[in-house]
Amino acid sequence: MRILLQSIYPYMFLLLYLTIPFDNYMRALPNILLIALAVAFPFVVSKNDFKKLKRLPTLLFIGLVLFVLVQALVLGRLQVDSPVLEKINLAIGLVILYVPIQGFQKIKKAIIFSSVAAILFSVVSIVVGVYQGAEFELLNSGNLIEVMLVDRLYLGLLCVLSIVASYSLLQNKYHPNNSYYVVAIILNVLFILLIVSRIAIIALIILFILGFFYKRSKGTQVIFVVATLFLGLVLVFILNNDFRKKIFYTPTNTESKGLVANTLETEPRTIIWNCALSISEINTEFWNGIGFANTNEELINCYQNSIEDEQKRAWLVARKYNTHNQFLDMYLATGIIGIVLFIGFILFVFLRNKRQFFPTALLVTSMMFLLVENLFHRQIGAYYFGFVLIMLLIKPNKLQNEEIEAV
Repeated sequence: MRILLQSIYPYMFLLLYLTIPFDNYMRALPNILLIALAVAFPFVVSKNDFKKLKRLPTLLFIGLVLFVLVQALVLGRLQVDSPVLEKINLAIGLVILYVPIQGFQKIKKAIIFSSVAAILFSVVSIVVGVYQGAEFELLNSGNLIEVMLVDRLYLGLLCVLSIVASYSLLQNKYHPNNSYYVVAIILNVLFILLIVSRIAIIALIILFILGFFYKRSKGTQVIFVVATLFLGLVLVFILNNDFRKKIFYTPTNTESKGLVANTLETEPRTIIWNCALSISEINTEFWNGIGFANTNEELINCYQNSIEDEQKRAWLVARKYNTHNQFLDMYLATGIIGIVLFIGFILFVFLRNKRQFFPTALLVTSMMFLLVENLFHRQIGAYYFGFVLIMLLIKPNKLQNEEIEAV
Protein backbone atom coordinates (compact mmCIF):
# COMPACT_ATOMS: atom_id res chain seq x y z
CA MET A 1 0.00 0.00 0.00
CA ARG A 2 2.77 2.43 0.94
CA ILE A 3 4.64 1.76 -2.31
CA LEU A 4 1.46 2.35 -4.33
CA LEU A 5 0.78 5.64 -2.56
CA GLN A 6 4.37 6.78 -3.03
CA SER A 7 4.10 6.15 -6.76
CA ILE A 8 0.83 8.04 -7.30
CA TYR A 9 1.30 10.80 -4.71
CA PRO A 10 3.46 13.07 -6.95
CA TYR A 11 0.98 12.78 -9.81
CA MET A 12 -1.93 13.75 -7.57
CA PHE A 13 0.02 16.89 -6.64
CA LEU A 14 0.76 17.67 -10.28
CA LEU A 15 -2.84 17.08 -11.29
CA LEU A 16 -3.88 19.51 -8.57
CA TYR A 17 -1.87 22.31 -10.18
CA LEU A 18 -2.97 21.34 -13.66
CA THR A 19 -6.65 21.71 -12.74
CA ILE A 20 -6.46 24.99 -10.76
CA PRO A 21 -7.35 27.32 -13.70
CA PHE A 22 -10.36 25.12 -14.51
CA ASP A 23 -11.90 25.50 -11.06
CA ASN A 24 -15.14 26.92 -12.52
CA TYR A 25 -15.62 23.77 -14.60
CA MET A 26 -14.38 21.15 -12.13
CA ARG A 27 -14.81 22.90 -8.80
CA ALA A 28 -14.80 19.73 -6.70
CA LEU A 29 -11.68 18.13 -8.21
CA PRO A 30 -9.00 20.40 -6.64
CA ASN A 31 -10.61 19.96 -3.21
CA ILE A 32 -10.82 16.19 -3.69
CA LEU A 33 -7.16 16.04 -4.71
CA LEU A 34 -6.16 18.21 -1.74
CA ILE A 35 -8.01 15.91 0.68
CA ALA A 36 -6.48 12.84 -0.98
CA LEU A 37 -2.99 14.33 -0.59
CA ALA A 38 -3.61 15.10 3.08
CA VAL A 39 -4.86 11.54 3.73
CA ALA A 40 -1.95 9.93 1.88
CA PHE A 41 0.70 12.25 3.37
CA PRO A 42 1.35 10.29 6.62
CA PHE A 43 1.92 7.11 4.60
CA VAL A 44 4.44 8.58 2.14
CA VAL A 45 6.43 11.04 4.24
CA SER A 46 9.55 10.19 6.24
CA LYS A 47 11.56 12.08 8.85
CA ASN A 48 14.30 12.76 6.33
CA ASP A 49 11.83 14.53 4.05
CA PHE A 50 11.40 17.34 6.57
CA LYS A 51 15.14 17.98 6.42
CA LYS A 52 14.59 19.42 2.95
CA LEU A 53 12.82 22.42 4.43
CA LYS A 54 14.97 25.51 4.74
CA ARG A 55 14.86 25.84 8.49
CA LEU A 56 14.79 29.56 9.30
CA PRO A 57 12.71 30.81 6.31
CA THR A 58 10.13 28.09 6.96
CA LEU A 59 10.01 28.87 10.66
CA LEU A 60 9.49 32.56 9.87
CA PHE A 61 6.47 31.90 7.69
CA ILE A 62 5.05 29.34 10.11
CA GLY A 63 5.56 31.95 12.83
CA LEU A 64 3.49 34.41 10.79
CA VAL A 65 0.74 31.84 10.30
CA LEU A 66 0.66 30.93 14.00
CA PHE A 67 0.61 34.59 15.03
CA VAL A 68 -2.35 35.36 12.77
CA LEU A 69 -4.26 32.28 13.97
CA VAL A 70 -3.60 32.83 17.68
CA GLN A 71 -4.41 36.53 17.37
CA ALA A 72 -7.74 35.76 15.68
CA LEU A 73 -8.54 33.15 18.34
CA VAL A 74 -7.69 35.40 21.29
CA LEU A 75 -9.57 38.40 19.88
CA GLY A 76 -12.64 36.35 19.00
CA ARG A 77 -12.56 36.79 15.24
CA LEU A 78 -11.45 33.31 14.23
CA GLN A 79 -14.79 32.41 12.66
CA VAL A 80 -15.42 35.61 10.71
CA ASP A 81 -11.84 35.70 9.43
CA SER A 82 -11.72 31.97 8.65
CA PRO A 83 -12.11 32.39 4.83
CA VAL A 84 -8.81 34.31 4.68
CA LEU A 85 -7.08 32.30 7.42
CA GLU A 86 -7.82 29.10 5.52
CA LYS A 87 -6.07 30.49 2.42
CA ILE A 88 -2.97 31.43 4.44
CA ASN A 89 -2.90 27.94 5.94
CA LEU A 90 -3.34 26.43 2.48
CA ALA A 91 -0.22 28.19 1.19
CA ILE A 92 2.06 26.76 3.87
CA GLY A 93 0.14 23.46 3.83
CA LEU A 94 1.10 22.95 0.18
CA VAL A 95 4.76 23.27 1.15
CA ILE A 96 4.38 20.57 3.81
CA LEU A 97 2.48 18.30 1.45
CA TYR A 98 5.24 18.65 -1.15
CA VAL A 99 8.17 17.51 1.00
CA PRO A 100 7.79 13.77 0.16
CA ILE A 101 8.17 14.60 -3.55
CA GLN A 102 11.66 14.54 -5.04
CA GLY A 103 12.74 17.36 -7.32
CA PHE A 104 11.03 20.42 -8.79
CA GLN A 105 10.95 19.63 -12.51
CA LYS A 106 7.54 17.96 -12.45
CA ILE A 107 5.76 20.76 -10.62
CA LYS A 108 7.40 23.34 -12.88
CA LYS A 109 6.12 21.40 -15.87
CA ALA A 110 2.67 21.25 -14.25
CA ILE A 111 2.64 25.06 -14.09
CA ILE A 112 3.77 25.26 -17.73
CA PHE A 113 1.21 22.73 -18.98
CA SER A 114 -1.48 24.42 -16.89
CA SER A 115 -0.83 27.81 -18.48
CA VAL A 116 -0.70 26.33 -21.98
CA ALA A 117 -4.01 24.53 -21.37
CA ALA A 118 -5.59 27.74 -20.07
CA ILE A 119 -4.31 29.65 -23.11
CA LEU A 120 -5.60 27.05 -25.56
CA PHE A 121 -8.97 26.95 -23.82
CA SER A 122 -9.27 30.74 -23.99
CA VAL A 123 -8.21 30.90 -27.64
CA VAL A 124 -10.69 28.17 -28.60
CA SER A 125 -13.41 30.04 -26.67
CA ILE A 126 -12.59 33.19 -28.65
CA VAL A 127 -12.75 31.28 -31.95
CA VAL A 128 -16.09 29.75 -30.99
CA GLY A 129 -17.36 33.17 -29.95
CA VAL A 130 -16.35 34.68 -33.29
CA TYR A 131 -18.01 31.80 -35.11
CA GLN A 132 -21.21 32.51 -33.17
CA GLY A 133 -21.12 36.18 -34.13
CA ALA A 134 -19.26 37.82 -31.27
CA GLU A 135 -16.82 40.62 -32.13
CA PHE A 136 -13.31 40.50 -30.71
CA GLU A 137 -10.87 43.33 -31.26
CA LEU A 138 -7.22 42.40 -30.92
CA LEU A 139 -5.73 43.73 -27.68
CA ASN A 140 -9.09 45.09 -26.56
CA SER A 141 -9.33 43.01 -23.40
CA GLY A 142 -12.79 44.21 -22.40
CA ASN A 143 -14.55 41.79 -24.73
CA LEU A 144 -12.24 38.91 -23.80
CA ILE A 145 -13.07 38.80 -20.10
CA GLU A 146 -16.17 36.65 -20.53
CA VAL A 147 -14.27 33.80 -22.18
CA MET A 148 -11.46 33.69 -19.62
CA LEU A 149 -11.20 30.77 -17.23
CA VAL A 150 -10.47 32.98 -14.20
CA ASP A 151 -9.80 36.65 -13.54
CA ARG A 152 -7.33 38.27 -15.91
CA LEU A 153 -4.94 39.06 -13.07
CA TYR A 154 -4.62 35.40 -12.08
CA LEU A 155 -4.21 34.29 -15.67
CA GLY A 156 -1.43 36.87 -15.94
CA LEU A 157 0.15 35.54 -12.75
CA LEU A 158 -0.01 31.97 -14.06
CA CYS A 159 1.59 33.01 -17.35
CA VAL A 160 4.44 34.87 -15.62
CA LEU A 161 5.09 31.88 -13.33
CA SER A 162 5.07 29.65 -16.41
CA ILE A 163 7.59 31.89 -18.17
CA VAL A 164 9.91 31.88 -15.14
CA ALA A 165 9.56 28.09 -14.78
CA SER A 166 10.21 27.55 -18.50
CA TYR A 167 13.29 29.74 -18.37
CA SER A 168 14.66 27.83 -15.37
CA LEU A 169 14.32 24.54 -17.25
CA LEU A 170 16.27 25.69 -20.30
CA GLN A 171 19.62 23.91 -20.60
CA ASN A 172 22.84 25.83 -21.24
CA LYS A 173 23.78 23.48 -24.04
CA TYR A 174 21.62 21.95 -26.74
CA HIS A 175 18.78 19.84 -25.46
CA PRO A 176 15.71 18.74 -27.47
CA ASN A 177 13.36 20.04 -24.76
CA ASN A 178 14.75 23.57 -25.01
CA SER A 179 12.59 24.31 -28.04
CA TYR A 180 9.43 23.37 -26.11
CA TYR A 181 10.27 25.75 -23.29
CA VAL A 182 11.03 28.56 -25.74
CA VAL A 183 7.68 28.00 -27.45
CA ALA A 184 5.97 28.02 -24.05
CA ILE A 185 7.63 31.34 -23.17
CA ILE A 186 6.60 32.95 -26.45
CA LEU A 187 3.05 31.59 -26.16
CA ASN A 188 2.66 32.97 -22.65
CA VAL A 189 4.08 36.36 -23.63
CA LEU A 190 1.71 36.65 -26.57
CA PHE A 191 -1.25 35.67 -24.41
CA ILE A 192 -0.33 38.27 -21.79
CA LEU A 193 -0.33 40.87 -24.58
CA LEU A 194 -3.64 39.55 -25.90
CA ILE A 195 -5.44 39.92 -22.57
CA VAL A 196 -3.59 43.18 -21.82
CA SER A 197 -2.68 42.10 -18.29
CA ARG A 198 -0.95 45.29 -17.16
CA ILE A 199 0.65 43.95 -13.98
CA ALA A 200 1.91 40.86 -15.84
CA ILE A 201 3.47 43.05 -18.54
CA ILE A 202 5.13 45.27 -15.94
CA ALA A 203 6.37 42.17 -14.09
CA LEU A 204 7.92 40.81 -17.29
CA ILE A 205 9.69 44.09 -17.99
CA ILE A 206 11.08 44.18 -14.44
CA LEU A 207 12.23 40.55 -14.71
CA PHE A 208 13.87 41.37 -18.04
CA ILE A 209 15.80 44.23 -16.43
CA LEU A 210 16.58 42.05 -13.41
CA GLY A 211 18.17 39.49 -15.68
CA PHE A 212 20.96 41.90 -16.59
CA PHE A 213 22.26 41.65 -13.01
CA TYR A 214 22.73 37.88 -13.29
CA LYS A 215 24.89 35.69 -15.42
CA ARG A 216 22.69 34.50 -18.24
CA SER A 217 24.07 31.88 -20.57
CA LYS A 218 21.09 30.28 -22.25
CA GLY A 219 22.36 30.96 -25.75
CA THR A 220 20.47 32.08 -28.80
CA GLN A 221 17.13 30.81 -27.49
CA VAL A 222 17.08 33.36 -24.68
CA ILE A 223 18.24 36.16 -26.98
CA PHE A 224 15.40 35.29 -29.33
CA VAL A 225 12.83 35.20 -26.53
CA VAL A 226 13.97 38.50 -25.02
CA ALA A 227 14.08 40.16 -28.45
CA THR A 228 10.59 38.85 -29.22
CA LEU A 229 9.23 40.17 -25.91
CA PHE A 230 10.86 43.59 -26.29
CA LEU A 231 9.94 44.00 -29.97
CA GLY A 232 6.39 42.81 -29.32
CA LEU A 233 5.89 45.30 -26.50
CA VAL A 234 7.35 48.17 -28.50
CA LEU A 235 5.33 47.43 -31.63
CA VAL A 236 2.08 46.91 -29.77
CA PHE A 237 2.60 50.07 -27.74
CA ILE A 238 3.37 52.15 -30.83
CA LEU A 239 0.77 50.72 -33.19
CA ASN A 240 -2.19 50.01 -30.90
CA ASN A 241 -3.97 52.98 -29.38
CA ASP A 242 -6.23 50.78 -27.23
CA PHE A 243 -3.19 49.17 -25.61
CA ARG A 244 -1.73 52.58 -24.70
CA LYS A 245 -5.01 53.63 -23.16
CA LYS A 246 -5.15 50.51 -21.04
CA ILE A 247 -1.55 50.83 -19.89
CA PHE A 248 -2.01 54.46 -18.89
CA TYR A 249 -5.72 54.30 -17.99
CA THR A 250 -6.74 56.97 -20.49
CA PRO A 251 -10.23 56.09 -21.77
CA THR A 252 -11.70 58.04 -24.65
CA ASN A 253 -14.15 59.91 -22.44
CA THR A 254 -11.38 61.21 -20.17
CA GLU A 255 -10.12 64.73 -20.72
CA SER A 256 -6.47 65.22 -21.47
CA LYS A 257 -5.29 66.08 -17.98
CA GLY A 258 -2.05 64.20 -18.02
CA LEU A 259 -1.07 60.67 -17.07
CA VAL A 260 -1.23 61.05 -13.29
CA ALA A 261 -4.54 62.90 -13.24
CA ASN A 262 -6.23 60.44 -15.59
CA THR A 263 -4.92 57.48 -13.62
CA LEU A 264 -6.20 58.86 -10.33
CA GLU A 265 -9.64 59.45 -11.84
CA THR A 266 -10.16 56.13 -13.59
CA GLU A 267 -8.27 53.45 -11.59
CA PRO A 268 -10.52 51.78 -8.98
CA ARG A 269 -7.50 50.79 -6.91
CA THR A 270 -6.75 54.47 -6.35
CA ILE A 271 -10.11 54.86 -4.61
CA ILE A 272 -9.71 51.59 -2.74
CA TRP A 273 -6.20 52.41 -1.51
CA ASN A 274 -7.29 55.90 -0.44
CA CYS A 275 -10.04 54.34 1.64
CA ALA A 276 -7.60 51.78 3.09
CA LEU A 277 -5.18 54.54 4.05
CA SER A 278 -8.01 56.54 5.61
CA ILE A 279 -8.97 53.53 7.71
CA SER A 280 -5.36 53.09 8.81
CA GLU A 281 -5.20 56.74 9.92
CA ILE A 282 -8.25 56.50 12.17
CA ASN A 283 -7.53 52.95 13.30
CA THR A 284 -6.71 52.83 17.01
CA GLU A 285 -5.95 49.09 16.94
CA PHE A 286 -2.30 49.65 16.08
CA TRP A 287 -1.10 46.38 17.61
CA ASN A 288 -4.07 44.07 17.10
CA GLY A 289 -5.50 45.25 13.78
CA ILE A 290 -9.22 45.06 13.05
CA GLY A 291 -9.41 41.67 11.35
CA PHE A 292 -9.86 40.73 7.69
CA ALA A 293 -13.66 40.69 7.70
CA ASN A 294 -13.91 43.99 9.55
CA THR A 295 -11.41 45.57 7.15
CA ASN A 296 -13.73 44.75 4.25
CA GLU A 297 -16.71 46.18 6.13
CA GLU A 298 -14.84 49.40 6.85
CA LEU A 299 -13.91 49.68 3.18
CA ILE A 300 -17.55 49.35 2.13
CA ASN A 301 -18.50 52.07 4.61
CA CYS A 302 -15.77 54.26 3.15
CA TYR A 303 -17.07 53.71 -0.39
CA GLN A 304 -20.56 54.71 0.72
CA ASN A 305 -19.45 57.84 2.55
CA SER A 306 -16.61 59.20 0.42
CA ILE A 307 -17.48 58.58 -3.24
CA GLU A 308 -19.61 61.31 -4.77
CA ASP A 309 -20.22 59.62 -8.12
CA GLU A 310 -23.35 57.54 -7.53
CA GLN A 311 -22.67 54.99 -10.24
CA LYS A 312 -19.07 54.46 -9.16
CA ARG A 313 -20.13 54.21 -5.50
CA ALA A 314 -22.81 51.63 -6.25
CA TRP A 315 -20.38 49.60 -8.33
CA LEU A 316 -17.68 49.46 -5.63
CA VAL A 317 -20.20 48.69 -2.87
CA ALA A 318 -21.81 45.92 -4.94
CA ARG A 319 -18.43 44.36 -5.69
CA LYS A 320 -17.36 44.63 -2.03
CA TYR A 321 -13.79 45.25 -3.12
CA ASN A 322 -11.08 44.37 -0.62
CA THR A 323 -7.87 46.41 -0.24
CA HIS A 324 -6.31 44.98 -3.43
CA ASN A 325 -2.94 45.19 -1.71
CA GLN A 326 -1.88 42.29 0.51
CA PHE A 327 0.45 44.47 2.55
CA LEU A 328 -2.25 47.03 3.38
CA ASP A 329 -4.65 44.19 4.10
CA MET A 330 -2.21 42.45 6.44
CA TYR A 331 -1.49 45.68 8.31
CA LEU A 332 -5.15 46.66 8.77
CA ALA A 333 -6.20 43.13 9.72
CA THR A 334 -3.35 42.01 11.98
CA GLY A 335 -1.65 45.22 13.11
CA ILE A 336 1.98 46.22 13.16
CA ILE A 337 3.33 42.85 14.33
CA GLY A 338 1.61 40.97 11.52
CA ILE A 339 2.89 43.24 8.77
CA VAL A 340 6.41 43.29 10.23
CA LEU A 341 6.46 39.47 10.25
CA PHE A 342 5.17 39.35 6.68
CA ILE A 343 7.61 41.91 5.28
CA GLY A 344 10.42 40.48 7.42
CA PHE A 345 9.85 37.05 5.89
CA ILE A 346 9.99 38.46 2.35
CA LEU A 347 13.14 40.48 3.04
CA PHE A 348 14.89 37.55 4.71
CA VAL A 349 14.09 35.18 1.84
CA PHE A 350 15.25 37.81 -0.66
CA LEU A 351 18.58 38.28 1.11
CA ARG A 352 19.09 34.52 1.27
CA ASN A 353 18.43 34.08 -2.47
CA LYS A 354 19.56 37.37 -4.01
CA ARG A 355 22.50 35.72 -5.81
CA GLN A 356 20.20 33.32 -7.69
CA PHE A 357 17.96 34.48 -10.52
CA PHE A 358 15.18 31.89 -10.35
CA PRO A 359 14.13 32.32 -6.68
CA THR A 360 14.63 36.08 -6.95
CA ALA A 361 12.42 36.19 -10.04
CA LEU A 362 9.70 34.24 -8.22
CA LEU A 363 9.91 36.56 -5.23
CA VAL A 364 9.79 39.70 -7.39
CA THR A 365 6.81 38.30 -9.30
CA SER A 366 4.99 37.60 -6.03
CA MET A 367 5.77 41.08 -4.75
CA MET A 368 4.37 42.70 -7.89
CA PHE A 369 1.09 40.85 -7.65
CA LEU A 370 0.84 41.24 -3.86
CA LEU A 371 0.99 45.00 -4.38
CA VAL A 372 -2.20 44.98 -6.48
CA GLU A 373 -4.13 41.95 -5.22
CA ASN A 374 -4.97 40.12 -1.99
CA LEU A 375 -3.76 36.66 -2.96
CA PHE A 376 -4.88 35.24 0.40
CA HIS A 377 -8.49 36.19 -0.34
CA ARG A 378 -8.77 33.76 -3.26
CA GLN A 379 -8.06 30.04 -3.25
CA ILE A 380 -6.34 30.28 -6.62
CA GLY A 381 -4.09 32.99 -5.17
CA ALA A 382 -3.17 30.75 -2.24
CA TYR A 383 -2.32 27.91 -4.64
CA TYR A 384 0.03 30.05 -6.72
CA PHE A 385 1.63 31.66 -3.67
CA GLY A 386 2.02 28.11 -2.34
CA PHE A 387 3.91 27.22 -5.51
CA VAL A 388 6.30 30.11 -4.89
CA LEU A 389 6.76 29.01 -1.28
CA ILE A 390 7.54 25.46 -2.42
CA MET A 391 10.32 26.81 -4.61
CA LEU A 392 11.66 29.09 -1.86
CA LEU A 393 11.29 26.98 1.28
CA ILE A 394 12.33 23.52 0.10
CA LYS A 395 16.02 22.83 -0.45
CA PRO A 396 16.97 21.74 -3.97
CA ASN A 397 19.17 18.70 -4.28
CA LYS A 398 22.71 19.06 -5.67
CA LEU A 399 21.68 18.69 -9.31
CA GLN A 400 18.87 21.23 -8.97
CA ASN A 401 21.15 23.64 -7.15
CA GLU A 402 23.63 23.52 -10.03
CA GLU A 403 20.74 24.18 -12.40
CA ILE A 404 19.64 27.26 -10.45
CA GLU A 405 23.17 28.64 -10.20
CA ALA A 406 23.53 28.34 -13.97
CA VAL A 407 20.59 30.65 -14.62
